[in-house]
Amino acid sequence: MKARYRYRIYPTTAPKTKLAQLFGCVRVVWNDSLAYCQQNYKLGQKKNN
Repeated sequence: MKARYRYRIYPTTAPKTKLAQLFGCVRVVWNDSLAYCQQNYKLGQKKNN
């Protein structure tokens, strides 16, 4: 049997700031890697794993 739990957090100001910085960095890395993959696709290069 699989169980599922839902959690909700209510961070204060300091954790909110740190989380915003973290997700901002994650978004930059994701966008850069996506642009790299799209560029390689347009050039017809194979995907590197």
